[in-house]
Amino acid sequence: MEKIKLTIPSTVYHISQIITGFLMLRQQGWDVEIQDCSRDSNNPFFDLPVALAQYRGKRLVYDLWDGYQNPEGMRLGLETSDLYFKRSFDPERNKRLFPQYAERMYPLGFNYHVTCPGNPINEPLWRDAAKRLTGRAPERCFPPEVFEGNPRPKDGPVKILFLTQLWDTDDPRISRADNLEREEINAMRIEILRTLRQRFGSSFIGGLNAANARLSRVLAPELIVDARLTQRRRYLQTVHECDICIGTMGLYESIGWKTGEYVAAAKAIVNERLHYVPTGDFAAGKNYLPFDSARECVAAVEQLAGDPEARLRMQQANWDYYRQYLRPDMLVKNTLDIAAGLPG
Repeated sequence: MEKIKLTIPSTVYHISQIITGFLMLRQQGWDVEIQDCSRDSNNPFFDLPVALAQYRGKRLVYDLWDGYQNPEGMRLGLETSDLYFKRSFDPERNKRLFPQYAERMYPLGFNYHVTCPGNPINEPLWRDAAKRLTGRAPERCFPPEVFEGNPRPKDGPVKILFLTQLWDTDDPRISRADNLEREEINAMRIEILRTLRQRFGSSFIGGLNAANARLSRVLAPELIVDARLTQRRRYLQTVHECDICIGTMGLYESIGWKTGEYVAAAKAIVNERLHYVPTGDFAAGKNYLPFDSARECVAAVEQLAGDPEARLRMQQANWDYYRQYLRPDMLVKNTLDIAAGLPG
């Protein structure tokens, strides 16, 4: 099998999924060499959410940016690649911003923070040990199987989940427009939480992470939940215990990481309408119900809560999608299949 060379120019968590996919392929017999350049500040992609690969004479770039907030970095990747796989993929924007390179751009799909043993950007062992001493789970405790669930019929009351956070809306490092987007994201999340709490009562598990407690105390103190509920291991346990999971838009209109986690867990999903194109056959109505307002969100949740057969169909569709497109090894393998199918 032809050698694959993966270059890692940063330790940004966004690329952990890509590295995990290549490491899983290596465990399956693929010839994968990993070059860690995350300490090389002279690398043009240093400290950016990007991974680079060489395969069958082609140069591949994996772009994990939330959106199109770094066009200069994107242009550099496009100029130096044969194939460019973008997490937040918008074909119309590609043609408008990069008309000469749009044909080499492909959707990469959902992103979430998943890892595996041997991932070079995992936490150092001293930080791993420190987390364990404080009762927290270190990064290496979150390989693909921890996220995976199975479609299953369920008796009893439906459980609905939406745990989220607020973004700082006065960040001097970003533009006023970006801070305004954060205000809109925060407002949507708060309205959804309040509406779902009122409508579903004890069937709803939801609230604000205490991570940005200052802002949460100002905007919605009654929505702050116990920090233990949002610790990552406990949070994922809660995901597996729930039936309907809700996702909202991330920064720069990105698809939130929670959505990828919900798909991996084979959940019925109610999600703010997607602004970017995923890979494969992921579709509204089949894999998720879309919404544009808190009222529409509640209506979609009510629809799924009252139809156990529809929930099960959606769970099965997401489990099938995960195995074909989102599991880290398959996400990466699909990109390599595209590279292998192009003329050399």
